[in-house]
Amino acid sequence: MPALTVVQLVAGVLSALLAGFYLAFSVVIMPSLARLPDRVLVTVMQTVNRVIVRPGFVVLFLGAPVVAVAAAVLALVVGAPVLFVALGAVLQLASIGVTVAVNIPLNTALDRTDAGETADAGDVVRAREAFERPWTRAHAVRTAITTVGAVALLV
Repeated sequence: MPALTVVQLVAGVLSALLAGFYLAFSVVIMPSLARLPDRVLVTVMQTVNRVIVRPGFVVLFLGAPVVAVAAAVLALVVGAPVLFVALGAVLQLASIGVTVAVNIPLNTALDRTDAGETADAGDVVRAREAFERPWTRAHAVRTAITTVGAVALLV
């Protein structure tokens, strides 16, 4: 199997796994949290944002775009068709861009919220309102971008 095929396949699989992870969050986790009280949503998301930074997620989150870019470069080097590989790489990088520009700052702001039992309930409500809708919208965008990128890489 040619090296480009292997690298492109790995990039596509990593991207598809990341898209699936994002999709599960969109269709299960966030709708479930939306039904919970403010303090619970804030506390759970604070915990998720701390726990998620583990090797398995980091491999998907950083590996998908890095391997996709490697596949695009390799396609250029060997003179193979590059359109779909390059599209997949650009979309994986765009997904990181959305995460860095929107999701991470919202996570950081939410993390500063005191959601403990003695915390001011109004502060918790305001934190949720500032976080939930913009985070969910940005997450939907990065889910779509990552999914289309995975498809492009696997074509």
